[in-house]
Order: sequence, then C-alpha cells, then structure tokens
Amino acid sequence: MKKNLLIVDDDIQSVNVLRQQLATSQWLAIGGHATKVEEAWKMLQSIRPDMVLLGGIKETERGVLCQQFRLAHPHLSFIAACTSQELIWEPFFRNLGIWVVAKPIQPGQLEALAMISPNVGATAAAAPLTVQPDGMVSLLSAPSHFPSSVSESPVQPEYHAPPVIQPSSFPTSQKAKHLITVYGPKGGVGKTFISRELAIFFSMQKIEGRSLRVLAVDFNLDLGTFATTLNLPRSPNIYSWVQEIDNQLQAMAKGQGKDPLLVRNEEWQEYASSITLSPHDISKYIVSHTETGLDVLTSPRDIRHSFEIRDYHLYLILETLKHSHYDVILVDTAPDTTDATIQALFFAEQVVMVGNPVVDSIENIQRLLKLLREAEYPETRIQVCMNRLQRKEMFTLDEIRAYFQLHPSKKIFSIPDDAQVKKSINSGIPVMLHPGRSSAKEAIETLGKALLPVDSDKALPKAQSKGKERPALFRWLWG
Repeated sequence: MKKNLLIVDDDIQSVNVLRQQLATSQWLAIGGHATKVEEAWKMLQSIRPDMVLLGGIKETERGVLCQQFRLAHPHLSFIAACTSQELIWEPFFRNLGIWVVAKPIQPGQLEALAMISPNVGATAAAAPLTVQPDGMVSLLSAPSHFPSSVSESPVQPEYHAPPVIQPSSFPTSQKAKHLITVYGPKGGVGKTFISRELAIFFSMQKIEGRSLRVLAVDFNLDLGTFATTLNLPRSPNIYSWVQEIDNQLQAMAKGQGKDPLLVRNEEWQEYASSITLSPHDISKYIVSHTETGLDVLTSPRDIRHSFEIRDYHLYLILETLKHSHYDVILVDTAPDTTDATIQALFFAEQVVMVGNPVVDSIENIQRLLKLLREAEYPETRIQVCMNRLQRKEMFTLDEIRAYFQLHPSKKIFSIPDDAQVKKSINSGIPVMLHPGRSSAKEAIETLGKALLPVDSDKALPKAQSKGKERPALFRWLWG
C-alpha cells in the first residue's frame, strides 16, 4: 500500500518536478501540497498523510514549524528537505526526531523511507537519517537499548495521541511550587555559577520560621558541573532515577509477555504514561549540601549514561518534582536545544536567560527570544541577566534591551565581574556564603528577590494563574 505524502514547500517549481518523478512510484503518492502554514494545518487534518516533507516557507521559521507539526502529530514521519547551506541545521532536526534529506530531492530517498517500516515515524525516531556526499541516505542506530523517544502531544480530537500523566496520579499539595529554569544559549556565560548562587540564596530564606526547601537539578545531562561547583559527590544522580524508571517499564513489558528489546518507542511512551512515581522517593536520588541544606539532583557521572535518558524520563521526573515537598526547584540547563533543555524551559514558571555583554552571547539570546516569541512562549516568564558586567562595556544595558526588543520597563539584571566571583569559582565556596558584602552578592540577592519575593512572616506567593491560553507550541508541557 502506498504511503500518502504531504509536501509543505513554497517552491512550486521544485514540487512539480518531484510530482512528475513520483508519478509512477510503488511506495509513495503525493496527497497534497501546501505553500502556507495555515493551508498545511488544514491538510494535515483533511488528507491524513503518512509522511510530511517540509521544505521552506518564507512566512515562518522551519525549526518552529517542524516542532509544532511533530508535537501535534507524533504518529507521522517528518522529513526536512535542506539545501547545502541549510544542512548546518541537520543536528537540530535530527535531535527533534526528524529525517533530513538534501535538495534537490531524489525520489529514491523518499521511497527508501516509505519502505523501511509500516510505522515510519517510530523508525525515524530510532534511527536518524544523514545525507552522504553522494546524495544517498544512511541510517544510524540509536545509541542505547531503548529507542529514541517521540514527545507526547497535546490533545487533538482527530487523532489518538499517547496518553499523558494525569495530575490525579500524584498526591495533592497546598504549598505553591516554584520551578525556575536558568538557561544560557551560549556556553561559558556563567549560567551554572548563577544557578548555584540563586539556589544557595533561596535555601537561606525563611518562611513561617523555617528555611525554604530548595532542590537544584542539573539538566546539563552530559557535561553538567553543578555538583562540582559545590564539592558534592555525583552519586546517586539523575541516571540512578532513570534506571529505576526503566526497571519499572521493563517489568510492565515483561508482565504483558513482551521482550523489552523488541518494544517499540510508542509502547514505551504509553508504559511511561501509566507509571505513578512517588515524590517521596526523590530523596533516594539526591545529594545534600551540608552547610546550607540545599538538595541537589546531579547529572550522571558517566557521559555515556546521558545517552539513555529519554524525553519521557525527563517528563516523569519534572512532573514528579512539581508535586514534591520542595518550595523551590531550580533547574540548571545546558546551552543547547535538547529535550532536557526544552522541557525545563516549558515546565518553568520563571526563566533566567543568562548571557554576557559580548556580541556572540547577545546574538544567541536574541535568536532564542525570537524563537520563543514565535512559539508563543509567555515572555513575562523570562528575566534577562547579563553576567560579568564591567564598568565600561561596548554595549549598554539600554542598547541590549533595544536589540532584544524588550519593553522599556523590562529590567535587565546584571551581575558585576568582581574579584569575589573569580575567587568563589576557583574555591567552590559560593559568593552567598562569603562573609561581608560584595557587589556581586548584592546583585544576586536582587535577582533572587525579583524571582521569588519572600516575606518571612507571610506564606509563599501563589503561582500566578496563566488563565485561558490558546493552543500553542509545547502547550502539553505547560501542564
């Protein structure tokens, strides 16, 4: 039976050539061609394609469009057709579970994908497609015993999306939870330093006569150093928790008479959606900072362990943390757009966007803000922080604010580059624990109070109601 292909591309001439080339194909039939985003969404509903070929559409960012389509329709196979200049985005598309082919498109490439499996989407996620110099395609195996996962999707009445975890699966809590994600789209900007200092600051605050219960989570899964900055051991860690989740998943599969090695990705997704994790078990996977009482869920000790952490593991972990006894959960992320970073951003009530007042850092933040705006991410959640600010910089904060297209009233927080910071980084002793005052310490306190105003005689402020939101990118992650 032929696969039904939907082409989304405003290059009409190239599409007409491809139509002619596939006219006699035994494996593929072009069911529709959309040149606009709105038209593509309608065709996804009307023609019910098996595969979607994503070319270029000038009115939107292709990365955003790919992610929107993939999350809304995870059962489909998506293929990004890239020019030689656009192939720099191949790792990004592959990370999203999307096939990549080179332009001009060879019909044999598309037919090869259609022939691979009855369930093309599952295969696409398990084995990304790369483009060889001769224009042929090559399949690479996933680097772990579980297939790479496909994210859960928002509820769509026309399709049967994988079930998501219901809030009723967890014990309810009257305490407000505050999940804060610290992110910097460029490495080396001091993101982990700021994460550490904020976590220490929050752990030193009191409410109703007791210290806040604070958990720091290192979501830089392969090269995280949060534990190192506090001289903490890295065992147990987040991978310890993932192993326990996998044990439960495999037990469920075996209980149904299935070989775990043969279980498809969609089945693992469904098994994961039916697991109930107890927030009380979190203590088995954390290490504690004795001086402050801060708890830390560290990244894996072995880089290879990060390869086995899937998006459904991360979703389960974040959802469980939301229902834990912690008052504040602070997530440190990697300078990338992997599943861990994306989920941390969209689970967060507030985001600290960290950069330096230099050209490449400023440029990356501007690009990220543009992407988040197109994804309809609430900009009120984002606080921009310029780290290592010196007295005389090439760019003023006002110039940076204008470049980011922030409202004039939007504050950009700054952390000065003083001697105390350098001493703290080398010694492993947080700035917040140094006696006396320093400009960096005061700046961190200002940022911390803006993120979480705490009056020791009053309860924690309730999380702001988000109100009714229209469907948007990653809405399923917002809970």
